[in-house]
Amino acid sequence: MLHSDRTPRFVARFGAACCLLIAAAATVVAAPPAGYYDTVVFTSVEAMRASVNAVIDGHVKIPYTSSATDTWNVLEAADEDPYNATRILDLYQNRVFAKFGGGTGPYNREHSWPNSYGFPDDGTSNKPYTDCHHLFLCDVEYNNDRGNKPFGECTASCSSDPADSYDGASGVNYFNNLAPAGVWETWDGRKGDVARAMFYMDVRYEGAVGEPDLRLTDNVALITASATGNNEAVAYMGLLTTLLAWHVQDPVDAKEQHRNDVVFSYQGNRNPFIDHPEWVDDIFADGLATGAGDLLVAFPRITGAHPNPFNPSTTIDLSLPAAAAVRLDVYGVDGRLVRALWQGTREAGDFMVDWDGRGDQGRSLPSGTYFLRATGAGGVDTRKLQLLK
Repeated sequence: MLHSDRTPRFVARFGAACCLLIAAAATVVAAPPAGYYDTVVFTSVEAMRASVNAVIDGHVKIPYTSSATDTWNVLEAADEDPYNATRILDLYQNRVFAKFGGGTGPYNREHSWPNSYGFPDDGTSNKPYTDCHHLFLCDVEYNNDRGNKPFGECTASCSSDPADSYDGASGVNYFNNLAPAGVWETWDGRKGDVARAMFYMDVRYEGAVGEPDLRLTDNVALITASATGNNEAVAYMGLLTTLLAWHVQDPVDAKEQHRNDVVFSYQGNRNPFIDHPEWVDDIFADGLATGAGDLLVAFPRITGAHPNPFNPSTTIDLSLPAAAAVRLDVYGVDGRLVRALWQGTREAGDFMVDWDGRGDQGRSLPSGTYFLRATGAGGVDTRKLQLLK
């Protein structure tokens, strides 16, 4: 159900911790200009999408590479290391690099919405190619590993690209090259960043003259069909269900808000889903033409696992916002089902399931990484578990 009072449901749903996070971030970053979102209409999903598009449409096109101000200038300011203005912090490796001003170096420009999906050729009216709200500075090798893979949870034949420990955060990017498109799973600390960049691209680009209509989907066939080698009228990216989950898992932080401010200072438009993360629910989870339906309501969430790493057992915390049938399974890194852990119908609310580190035959499993998958009517949530012996 669409809310008409601008109440931030994101904050209400995920509690006081989220409120504290956003309040703390607001002390170090700028707010949107007064009145920036005053024309947004909340009477229907369609009206809201159209009115948000009208606010962020028509931004200044930054040249991709130029002797004047170009995307290198914008990104080296937007992705600047918060503790050292001579360095940048990259997206996937979570590593700091000395700024080099553009060209050939240890990092390059990542199109988080791959330009091969809809806009491979730059041009005066082809703004998504150089839109800095979805361009990020990124380690060259990690960028190559990502390629044009859709975002998703990697559960089979996964390779790994570790993220450095920086400012108390670290993790691992996972990916595979399985047909038809492979999959790229961003490390936990930046999942929300790429998700909100994708939501921005979907709403910003609606097929105006010279621009594609960009759409998020869970249909991989539609995504791969977009890679024709030509600029397309309609193009797809995803996976939408995964991105909705990542948005919730990794809330907006001060670095992301600062980035929004910097890009706004050059392009003249903002990412509304950083300023108003609750609008993701309104636009994408309340039933647009994407077919998302009430995804944020419909599927179960894995809210924690403790301990993790574990030996010999762990307790999995789950949350189900609406009554539904739920299945909980454990997979190995090769994608093989190793334990059908739990299945049944639950009422709305929180519940816990224990896992003793054993497979379906009752045998103790070896040390390693396992994937816990919770499946419901509206989608899937996944969590990595580490069994150490």
